[in-house]
Amino acid sequence: MIPLKDNQDVKGPVWGTLALIVVNLVLAIAGDIPHLNFWQVLIALAGLWLFGGYVERRLGTLAFVFIYVVLAAAAGFLVGSADEAAGVFAVNLFVPVLALGVLHLALAPKSKIIAMVPVPFAMTFFEIPTIAVLVGWAILEVLLFAV
Repeated sequence: MIPLKDNQDVKGPVWGTLALIVVNLVLAIAGDIPHLNFWQVLIALAGLWLFGGYVERRLGTLAFVFIYVVLAAAAGFLVGSADEAAGVFAVNLFVPVLALGVLHLALAPKSKIIAMVPVPFAMTFFEIPTIAVLVGWAILEVLLFAV
């Protein structure tokens, strides 16, 4: 199953989401997110794409980026205070993206995520409730953290 986008009919650019994906990807490649492995970063960026686009379109780019940065900073200080090896501040992707997913649900509780399911010789698309995708995403992140 490959989640692609939500089914909400809100149009508009997602420059803030794309910029945050690029910034987080650069931080991951530069090694500034040492406590995450490749798969955790990939899943976190997929979650940012899935949940961030709708939130950005509803709130506007500036409000969206501000909320994400505040959440990321708060999560960074929390992780830094809990993990002595991380220092005072640690870059964290899980908490801000999880918060965006919850905000997505608050703004559109009946939304669904369109997912592509590859089957031999065909592609099938399903609409999965956003809550199920968010829970699955969070479980996958936690399981990958244990690896």
